Amino acid sequence: MGSRQRGTGRMAGKRVIVTGSASGIGQAVVERMLQEGASVAALDVNAEGLRSWEAAVVAKRPVRTFVVDVSKRTEVEAEVGAAIAWLGGCDALINVAGITTWADPLDITEEDWDKVLDVNVKGTFLCAQVAGRTMRDQGAGSIVNVSSIATELVVPHQAHYAASKGAVRSLTKGLAVGLAPFNIRVNAVSPGPTLTPMARRELGRDPAHRERMLGRVLRGRAAEPADIAAAILFLASDEADFITGTTLYVDGGVTATR
Repeated sequence: MGSRQRGTGRMAGKRVIVTGSASGIGQAVVERMLQEGASVAALDVNAEGLRSWEAAVVAKRPVRTFVVDVSKRTEVEAEVGAAIAWLGGCDALINVAGITTWADPLDITEEDWDKVLDVNVKGTFLCAQVAGRTMRDQGAGSIVNVSSIATELVVPHQAHYAASKGAVRSLTKGLAVGLAPFNIRVNAVSPGPTLTPMARRELGRDPAHRERMLGRVLRGRAAEPADIAAAILFLASDEADFITGTTLYVDGGVTATR
């Protein structure tokens, strides 16, 4: 693209990279950023998922998709680098990409442990590292990572997922401290029960946990991906200029009732 897009909205002229964009929260973030005037590079390992909405959006808006496995450094350097080149820089990175598997703690395989930690933690780090270098050279930037209330209210069958999201929260603080001299803000959001394809699948495995969790939501409903995207938009925008190193709980009040 070479230059920033004109437009109106809280992200007008901003160049934004969103991982995990094929569905759920990531797709909602892409849509909201576009509505707010940003140019967006949408990344995901799921090429088919990206294609499912790409044609309807790309023809009308400044967005392009990139297929990448965020757990692989070579792919991150190549595809995030290509996204930055297409955008002409990077003002905001939104790390949404995440996975989980389902097993009792004593039955979690080393393969599943590595897979979940590699995508959720290493992937967040690698993308932040590559985009962060560009932000450093620009003299400013904002990174928003996605953690989870699973760090507070752990599902018995997802100890590795809870560990990964706890690591994301700690990584957020570490990046905020380390990148502050370069005028780069780093924050996280911690969603509660959200109607994403992954959450629907995982909550469906344990109806008792689902009912307990939803029963604690003070707002009386599960979140829509757009609810989480709104919080991410705020943290990524200049309106949150004095906020860094924190995690914003977007859980409808679930953690207030623990």
